[in-house]
Amino acid sequence: MFFQSSSGVTQIWFWGKKFLPHPLRQFLGLLCLSFLLSLACTPAASNRSAPPDNPNVAAPPPTLAATPINRPAIVFPNDAGIINITGFGAIPNDGQDDTAAIQAAISAHPTKNHIFYFPNGTYDISDMLTLAGSQKRNIFQGESEQGTVLRLMDNVPSTYAKAILNFGPAPAQRFRNAIRDMTVNVGRNHPTSIGVQFNASNQGTAQNVTILSEDRKGNIGLDMSYTDEIGPLLIKTVTVNGFDYGIKTRWPTASQTFENITLLNQNICGWRNTNSQKVFARKVRSQNTVSAIINDGEAGFVLLDSTLTGSGAAASEPAISNQKSMYIDRTQTTGYKLAVKSNVNWGRGNGNIPNGKITNYLANGFGKNRKGGPVTLFPSANQMLGLPIKETPDIPWETDLSKWDGPHKHLLGTSGLPDDDLDDTPSIQAAIDSGATTVYLPRGTWTINQSLELRNNVRRLMGTEAKVKMAKNAVIRVGPGKAPSVTIERLEKVETIEHTSQRTLVLNNLLGFHYVPKTPTPGDVFINDCVGSSVIFKNQNVWARQLNLESNTQSQPNITAKVLNDNARVWILGYKTEDEGTTIKTINGGKTELFGAAHVGSGVSNPDNPRFITEDSSFSVAGIYGKGFSIIARETRKGKTQTTDNLKNADAYIAYPQ
Repeated sequence: MFFQSSSGVTQIWFWGKKFLPHPLRQFLGLLCLSFLLSLACTPAASNRSAPPDNPNVAAPPPTLAATPINRPAIVFPNDAGIINITGFGAIPNDGQDDTAAIQAAISAHPTKNHIFYFPNGTYDISDMLTLAGSQKRNIFQGESEQGTVLRLMDNVPSTYAKAILNFGPAPAQRFRNAIRDMTVNVGRNHPTSIGVQFNASNQGTAQNVTILSEDRKGNIGLDMSYTDEIGPLLIKTVTVNGFDYGIKTRWPTASQTFENITLLNQNICGWRNTNSQKVFARKVRSQNTVSAIINDGEAGFVLLDSTLTGSGAAASEPAISNQKSMYIDRTQTTGYKLAVKSNVNWGRGNGNIPNGKITNYLANGFGKNRKGGPVTLFPSANQMLGLPIKETPDIPWETDLSKWDGPHKHLLGTSGLPDDDLDDTPSIQAAIDSGATTVYLPRGTWTINQSLELRNNVRRLMGTEAKVKMAKNAVIRVGPGKAPSVTIERLEKVETIEHTSQRTLVLNNLLGFHYVPKTPTPGDVFINDCVGSSVIFKNQNVWARQLNLESNTQSQPNITAKVLNDNARVWILGYKTEDEGTTIKTINGGKTELFGAAHVGSGVSNPDNPRFITEDSSFSVAGIYGKGFSIIARETRKGKTQTTDNLKNADAYIAYPQ
């Protein structure tokens, strides 16, 4: 039986069931289903007029073609420690209010790394859902992005001015919060509503999420301006359709990283970043009649590999309006008056950019009145390194639960049970060696006192948001295996990961890790939304999105930098650091390209620990924020060394020969 949240459609369906013969009911049911699916797969405003009460909105632009979503359904074993919200009375597709049931599930499970699982279907919402307890370590997980829908009910008053989901206020303690694989829909006639107010700290993510207004009305789709101290975090593969503002980011604390963002049919602006927030974004697609991006209020923005398309009234607007710090590269604008309108204070900075392709644009250079190019200490190129960028490998979710295994299924003496402080290494290794493709650690704390090796069939070692407690000498080794790639993800307090093979390694959503290669030519590494202490990369390729390293390496003489690049090729989008010590050291011909560097903390690194060290190697960085270093950059070429303690607010620093 198919239900639609609209009470009128539901009444018609039940009338048909009562009075129409069965074959005709089947035909009409399939016809209705096809019609509704066509609506679901088409951006809501694509064939509707703009809201009449907004004079700034012209006829809707042609919509971007929907990108097919072929990701498998997200499923878990029954013993994984998942909180299925249907167990608390939420019933999708019945047209009845599910708010109280969902809130009951959340309130009964505060904080402790709970996954709140939403099977496919439409859940009817009448009021804002909020987190319980300390409002951290809460993961909202849908079965699929298009199949799981949280929808604001039609009978909610048009004056509703709250979000559907709120992830808590400041301070920056909202560790590991996440929302994945679902659609949040404010319905129709809710012009002051908000889709999601998202907050995570140090490590957290919104991924594979659609935020929708069916009639384009609404205040903000993704609101990250409602409180201070949001971030660092990773927002990846998110679509916002409708609303006055697609995304709002605000406040300066710790930076935010975005990738694969689609903005459609906004009424005022696609994305506004303000009040000193630092945003690092790649692959933003915007199609609008208004400006795609406004960056003001002393904020900073790095934008890469993006497409900003305007139509109608956009012909009299800039695609990007910038007031402060900005770096843009490999970005195409069409249909706008200007690509970039520079509003940098008092006539400083580089000027406007005409509509078209934007390449290597710095809002603020190193020359007089902040004009010109990047900072250099030796004769250098005038642009970033341009290292090849690889997307994170897609390691498919295993939907055959018979291919999952966990340590609790291999009880060996005292090994195999969480939360008892007894060594679980034998049981975890037994699960790895069982032939399973996915090894999962159910929610709880698992003790690892010995070394583990990822080998054989395993392609995913994951916590269903679990913690591990690792002894000082315990490691997780990434050894040879049948799958070319292996991922470690959704775990807290991982210590040392040793890479002992040429397999590609993907690290996702880790709160605490230290990475070391242990073979002359280790495989590629991809890092997404991870916080740790320090890492070493050697003779390999690395791509990182939202890397957060927090440790006082200045006080540890055996650690020369938070990131040590020893003849590797390292590309980073979004790098937040904390505490004293060099943030990146590149040696022995290594190449490091960094887009977005934010440092926070009250300490000051001494002159022996510059922020960036480059020794006969190549380094480039765009978007440099934060203080706390006596020396900002030190570069050595052929025995000669130069330093600087001031970049003069330039938006890039380059350290490699022409």
